[in-house]
Amino acid sequence: MKTKANKKVTKDLETDILIIGGGITGLSTAYFLQDKKVILIDKGKIGYGKTSYSTGKLTYLQDSLLKDSKEKENLYLSSQIEAIKLIKDIIIENSIKCNYESNSSFLYATNKKEKRNILKIENILKRNMISYKVKDNNNLYNPIYSIKVDDTAVINPARYILGLKEVLTEKIEIYENSIAKDFEYKDNQFLVKVNNNIIKAKILIVATHYPFLVSLGLIPFKTHIEKSYLLATKVDKNKKFNAISEKGNYSIRFYSDNEDDYMIYCSCSNKLSKNIDNEKIVSNISWELKSRFNKKPQYIWSNTDIMSSDLIPLAGKLDKNLYIATGYCTWGLTNGTISAKVISDEIRNVQNKYTKLLDPSRMSNIVNLVVNNLQTAKTYVLSKVIKNYSFYRDNVEVYTENGIRYGKYIDENKNEHIVYNKCPHMKCNLIFNSISKTWDCPCHSSRFDIDGNIICGPSCYSIKVEKK
Repeated sequence: MKTKANKKVTKDLETDILIIGGGITGLSTAYFLQDKKVILIDKGKIGYGKTSYSTGKLTYLQDSLLKDSKEKENLYLSSQIEAIKLIKDIIIENSIKCNYESNSSFLYATNKKEKRNILKIENILKRNMISYKVKDNNNLYNPIYSIKVDDTAVINPARYILGLKEVLTEKIEIYENSIAKDFEYKDNQFLVKVNNNIIKAKILIVATHYPFLVSLGLIPFKTHIEKSYLLATKVDKNKKFNAISEKGNYSIRFYSDNEDDYMIYCSCSNKLSKNIDNEKIVSNISWELKSRFNKKPQYIWSNTDIMSSDLIPLAGKLDKNLYIATGYCTWGLTNGTISAKVISDEIRNVQNKYTKLLDPSRMSNIVNLVVNNLQTAKTYVLSKVIKNYSFYRDNVEVYTENGIRYGKYIDENKNEHIVYNKCPHMKCNLIFNSISKTWDCPCHSSRFDIDGNIICGPSCYSIKVEKK
């Protein structure tokens, strides 16, 4: 079957399985189901979504290993190890060139509380008979304690995604620039509205970074968004390790490409609503890089992660023949892959020991649920109250006209770009990001360009003001 990759949906289609989302989860699910009749759609171009913005670590030595029971800790750890093996096997079997590199992983503490948590994580490793070393490492920033494992790796996530796409080219139908906006279940099939056309499918898998409808698993009420900032800087040598602090505040990995070696540094992770002054935060993380490593950044970018209340993905069957996957809690490569395996196994009626662990219908850690929802509600209210933030420059203005709220950005050529200042998803008002020149939602991370075109969801709609 010849793929429709690089083309968009322009007519009604029919399939057995429709996958919405061409990131790590969507493509991995398609890979596990490639012998079936599958259509995969992506709202943009595959390889340019959230997966490509990650640090590309394949490690089970994570900052989020601690859970509320030994059973969950053991299962979660096992799921990460299995996901790493799945990815490695896919790379080898299909000769995917994605800068795969075996290296060591460190988890380190910068204070006594973090050290106590690492000692608890050591017990999880011991229970599962996983070898590790307690090790000082001068390459880390001022650790008071660290542990190390050696059977982990790093990859270039964008190249891995593009490699998966290439592998699937002759196996399934792939459509890009095709945005799903709504669906209904009728006569034992899904009718999904895509680019003003309809795709009929017996099974629907929503594998977008954030589900595009509020009703899908009530994800906005079970999660919160975390935003992180990343820098890449040239270094003299690839030091062949990756590391993260126990609270996930700092992350380091190294990357080699052609003749250049880079260090990728991640920091300033916080709830989305607290990371709105982008210029200030970029200045802070650049200062960190300078003070800790005496380096200046060559590249700067940000990424958002969906954080579930118990730091376990929400993935699997929601209803009859309807599946979702989200909430990867900063570990998208491993959690996206294991979520894809769980979903594909469920579709094949194959038992998977992680099905219950990842159940997207679960309600867990009620305290965190309440706290996160109160924070989101506060953010929503503040977005209504505050129009022009103190960090806005003179070329940005939010104003109300005839009861409608608008956002205006004046570019370097004095051209005005006016948009509606309300996110179509859940009606939060938007904040201007002076670094990326985008209008960002502080509640659920939708982003729009200066002319109102949707860049990433959960919103399915743009905020363009049609010129009269």
